[in-house]
Amino acid sequence: MTKLILVPTDFSLVCENAMLHAAGIAKQIKANIILVHVINSATKHYLKKNNLSKEKISEYLKDYQLRLTTEYDIRVDFHVVEGRISEKIPLLVKELGIDLLTFGTHGKKGIQIITGSHAMKLINAVNIPVLVVQKRGFAIGYKNIVFPVNTSTEYQAKLNWTIFIAKSFNATVRLFVYNESRPKVRDKMETVLVNIRNSFLAHDIPFTEEVAQYESDFPNQIMEFAISNSAQLIMIKVDSDEFEPSFIVASLEEKMLFNSAQIPVFCAQQKL
Repeated sequence: MTKLILVPTDFSLVCENAMLHAAGIAKQIKANIILVHVINSATKHYLKKNNLSKEKISEYLKDYQLRLTTEYDIRVDFHVVEGRISEKIPLLVKELGIDLLTFGTHGKKGIQIITGSHAMKLINAVNIPVLVVQKRGFAIGYKNIVFPVNTSTEYQAKLNWTIFIAKSFNATVRLFVYNESRPKVRDKMETVLVNIRNSFLAHDIPFTEEVAQYESDFPNQIMEFAISNSAQLIMIKVDSDEFEPSFIVASLEEKMLFNSAQIPVFCAQQKL
């Protein structure tokens, strides 16, 4: 079955970049793209200010559709809906059977912009993986993928998607392991690591492994590790213990999503 990638756009540069990431992925895995613009109060203000009709939104999307089908040789459809972004996107995900949601955040504003807690609300409102993109381009794809490992045993969805992406892009996975001092927890982590290593070996996926510094800020170390390894993608699982023990109420999760290095972040939420 052909996979579907949904890309909300406000026609800003950062949303266009998310669209190009989605197109690069779609071409590689033979997926189709669906572009969507949600007309809300910001869109209506933009249209009124520029003396434009709602039909102009469809014209913008048709331009994108032509560009992507011509440059990437992929199928692209689009939808224009009206309402709240946080409500309409999850509905479309369910109605259309979307496999991956990709959106851009921060950067130059377009008609609208998805930032901060609004992005987290959107991610938490769907049960499919979400790729969050800033200004960093797709370039050669995802050749270096950072995979943080901590005390969480809920890693299978993240592992499955990492295997899928790594195989699709012939990537090397960089395991970055939390430095755990508690013997019982360390033993549990080693069991997790053995399973992860064996999974990568079974799928012929090259990987490296490095342990974080003891009792230091794990999320910040993840970012430093990603930057030093020229990572093009960071894999996380969106749940309350992904960055345990230093995770506190989504604030660090948001910092990861909107990292200063602008590395795309893949939020795994569902098994393949």
